[in-house]
Amino acid sequence: MGFRLAVSGGAENINLDEKTIQKVTFSSDSATDSNARATDFGIAVKITGKMLYKVGADGEDGTLGLSNIFPSEQADCYRNAQIDVVSAGQVVRKYTIPNAFVMEYEEHMDDETGVGTFYLHIKQKKDENDAVKIEGGYGE
Repeated sequence: MGFRLAVSGGAENINLDEKTIQKVTFSSDSATDSNARATDFGIAVKITGKMLYKVGADGEDGTLGLSNIFPSEQADCYRNAQIDVVSAGQVVRKYTIPNAFVMEYEEHMDDETGVGTFYLHIKQKKDENDAVKIEGGYGE
């Protein structure tokens, strides 16, 4: 199983593939102090992966753009994020978050192994939760 991330709607598009992304967690959270089903809930995606550095003309480093996306002081701080879950070369589930913004972004480097990792936590704009799409069941 693998994952793909495509971010669009800003100055640059970002695409990460199965070689980069290691783990994706999709969640929908209600308020913890609610005694009944709350209408105030948030939709979030947490993505972790490897930093695949590119040297020279060896292609683009997709993770390089992650640290600069979704700046809150810019008009285009909300972007379209699409996460595809791939199994045996086929997309088996697709998450579309049309008004995503960054909650957290971290990069970790290890000088012993020479491998870097990243963590990206995005959320959907709360008043646009109904625009989020989860699709699957392809190829039936």
